[in-house]
Amino acid sequence: MPPSAGKRNIQGPLAVIAMTITKYHIELYKKVGGDVDHLQRIGTSEEKSIANQNIIVEMEELVSNLELIKNGMTSNQYEEEINAKLNKLYIDDSIIAELKKLKSFR
Repeated sequence: MPPSAGKRNIQGPLAVIAMTITKYHIELYKKVGGDVDHLQRIGTSEEKSIANQNIIVEMEELVSNLELIKNGMTSNQYEEEINAKLNKLYIDDSIIAELKKLKSFR
């Protein structure tokens, strides 16, 4: 069974979902090539959960941004913002390292 996909944090009147990307999600991303539509076609009912879909979408955005950074196509400020987001969202440095190895679906 996959680990919990996220936690609910309440800030003011709105609830915000904080996602946690795990090794399970890295493998799921690889399985579907970062394509949430492909996840819908080939995934198990457990893999197709809304939480997993949201995480795959978030991962695709992060992977695309990391590729831009790697290719020197961003400003230093943007790179700092993405790195701050990674550090805020993902506790495990090994997950960040794995994200940086992934290829974007786009």
